Amino acid sequence: MSSHPGIRALSDLLIPCGQSSDGAPHDLAGVAEAEQRLGIRLPSDYIAFIETYGSGGIGEDPLWIPPPYGPPGTDSVAGSAELFWEQAPQHYSHLLPHDISADKLLRWGFIEDGTHLFWLMTGNDSNAWPIADLYEDGGPLTIHEDGFAAYVQRWCTPTPGPTQEPVQFIHWREYNRLLDEGLNPATGFPWAL
Repeated sequence: MSSHPGIRALSDLLIPCGQSSDGAPHDLAGVAEAEQRLGIRLPSDYIAFIETYGSGGIGEDPLWIPPPYGPPGTDSVAGSAELFWEQAPQHYSHLLPHDISADKLLRWGFIEDGTHLFWLMTGNDSNAWPIADLYEDGGPLTIHEDGFAAYVQRWCTPTPGPTQEPVQFIHWREYNRLLDEGLNPATGFPWAL
C-alpha cells in the first residue's frame, strides 16, 4: 500500500482487482514520459494512486483514470490533455468561465456520464491544484477545492444504507480481458441476454 496519506485513506473504500499488482508497474512507468511531454509535474497523490492501483475504472458507473502515458491513439493523461487543448477552441472554450483558459486544464479522467475531470493548474505546485469537472454536453465548469485523492475518496464513499461494501477498482487490462472473453466486466459473468 502507498505511503501517501490520501491514497492510504482509500484502502478501506476501494478494493483493487487482482490484476492491479501486475498492471500498476507498467502504468507507473509512463509518469516520467507524461511529465516530459506535458512540461509539468504530475500531482503526487495521482502518482501514488497509479503506483498502488494502476489505471482503470472505479465503481459501476465508472470513473475512469487513464495511465499517465501511452502510445498515440490510446487513452492517457498526456494524450487526453493534448486532445482537449486541441479541441477546446471549437468545442469547450464557450463552456469555460472567462477567467479560465483551456490551457490551464489538464484532463486526468472522465466519468461514464460524459463528465471530463481536470486538474486546474493554478500554479507551479501540482499538489495544490484543485479538481475541476466539465460535463461535455453543456458545462458548466465546476471547481472542487480538494485534490485528486480527496476527489476519488469522495467518489468511493458509500451512500448510507444497509450494506456498505467497498467499491471495486478494475484495472484496464483486466477490463479488456473480460470483454475479450465475452464477460461483463462489472460482474465477471457472461452478458445477460
